[in-house]
Amino acid sequence: RLNEFKRLGRCPDGVSDQDMWEAQRTVNAVVHGPTGEKMFLPGRMSMFVPMNLPITAGMVLAASQQASMRVTLLLQWANQTYNVVNNYVCRAGPEVAYGPLAQSYGLAVTASCSIAMAAGSLLSTYPGLRVLGPLVPYLAVISAGTTNVCFTRMDEIKNGIEVSDADGNPLGRSVAAGQTAVFRTVTTRSMFLPVLSLLFPPAAMRAVYATGLVSAGTAAAIAIEVAAVGVGLA
Repeated sequence: RLNEFKRLGRCPDGVSDQDMWEAQRTVNAVVHGPTGEKMFLPGRMSMFVPMNLPITAGMVLAASQQASMRVTLLLQWANQTYNVVNNYVCRAGPEVAYGPLAQSYGLAVTASCSIAMAAGSLLSTYPGLRVLGPLVPYLAVISAGTTNVCFTRMDEIKNGIEVSDADGNPLGRSVAAGQTAVFRTVTTRSMFLPVLSLLFPPAAMRAVYATGLVSAGTAAAIAIEVAAVGVGLA
């Protein structure tokens, strides 16, 4: 339909304007614009919530249930592995240097695990700080996520991205546009997005426990906390 639209310069017979916009949204969600290739399913933005839910719920539960450091590190590794896949699949440029990509992955895993380990050690040494426990996964995620995005999309920061006018005519590469795209990704996806999914559930659970109807560590409490994570991600 889209090809026929481009050929005719109008909507094909029997197809409405709304149908064409829906087709365009579907293509944009499946096909990587700069390369024209079909995007890897787990890395698409449409899979952001399904892929993040088990990982984020695990991190929140690990913090609230005081899980072992091994479990915490495993979850941080899983989160950064997904992040690098998502950043690569949804990149704004047509190409990516695999050296910096591998470097970003290593740095992100190191940063997140180091913060989780240091915070865990601090909380063990000073039990009075356990009230700050929910901040541990959030700080680890935003620090590593920022590192991950910046290094994965370093080509966009240095060399820019292709830009076009309102009619879709190519105007060339813009370094400013590339840097702006990466900055917006960092501030929204790496810093602001985790607030609801990582900080909202612990706050919600405090309110739930205050009612006296649900006890910590029970199946009901875990189910409510997972549901709160899902709400935060959505």
